[in-house]
Amino acid sequence: MALLLAPSDEDRTALNATLAAYRQAMAILDGTTGANLVALHEEAYEEIRAQTGLPSRMATLALRDHSRQQPNEPTVEIPLDSKLFAIKGPDSISIATINGRIVVPYSVDGYRGGWNDFAEARLSFQGSTISVLVAVQAGIHTHRESTMSNEGILARLGRVIAGVVNNAVDAAEGANAIAVAQQAVREIEKIAEEAKAALGVAVAAGHRLKAKSADLDEEIRDLDQKIKTGLEKGREDLARAATGVQIDLEAQRTALAKAVAENAGEIAEAEATLRSIASARADAMKRLEDAKRAERAVAASNPATPSQRNDQRLAAALSAVERVTGVPAKPMTGAAEVEELGRIQREDAIEARLKAFREGQR
Repeated sequence: MALLLAPSDEDRTALNATLAAYRQAMAILDGTTGANLVALHEEAYEEIRAQTGLPSRMATLALRDHSRQQPNEPTVEIPLDSKLFAIKGPDSISIATINGRIVVPYSVDGYRGGWNDFAEARLSFQGSTISVLVAVQAGIHTHRESTMSNEGILARLGRVIAGVVNNAVDAAEGANAIAVAQQAVREIEKIAEEAKAALGVAVAAGHRLKAKSADLDEEIRDLDQKIKTGLEKGREDLARAATGVQIDLEAQRTALAKAVAENAGEIAEAEATLRSIASARADAMKRLEDAKRAERAVAASNPATPSQRNDQRLAAALSAVERVTGVPAKPMTGAAEVEELGRIQREDAIEARLKAFREGQR
């Protein structure tokens, strides 16, 4: 896919300066004698970085790109990887230059057939036109697996538990306590399904990472034998190239080991979340059974007056609040007496205030 850039004057200057530095890197590589990437890296990498100011990734790609360059032809393209460019949106792209990273508007200029380049993209200069050629796969849409964060799941679970408390109070105003508890159970079960799916994705990712790690280990071991064979046969050039590949694979293995460790942490967190959900569900089920048992007991007892039924429901709601929050509810008896004492206290305060006013007027 060709992306036609529309840089500002300042960005165009940065891009042209990067091309000039890349051409200087190619000139440095023209004077080297290295026969493979390892030799080229040892001989020219530091010099390229020091003299051109190219980003390190661009200097590394230049080592591979040098063998593709045609003699006596000016360089008009710079290889890029995902560290050197990024599509920021439907109309802008970020590109690394010797002057720092820039964000440039672009328009899609169509598609080109085939891509046999080692680079993920190329920054192309044709006269005054600057474009980025990006490798794409037609007809393939990669689905990126996403997991719901455990923090989000636990936050929802907390809201459900808090809702049980609030709805217990609502039950005093006529809500159906059993229906409230049943809805809470259903919501917790829904959250549990999402948490299980998140755990499944993490476990699947772990299997893939471990399989890739095993493949890398096998490749590294296989290269050991190839390097030994090359040295025994007097082909040090081949053994040196294989050693470079082995070093790259070992670097990948180190990064992969970190990913495996992070994945193990994600799995442990997901399992802890499921345990929390299981505990909450067991508590909700117990509350549901308590509500059903209480309703059956009330139905079996002597009919109570509407006022008595409201008092009973209020007591049950406050008891539920006390169980969940751990904070004792206010006592329900003696409320009238306390209210009478409060009224007397208020009248005394009024009399004291009036007395102070009278004495102030004398």
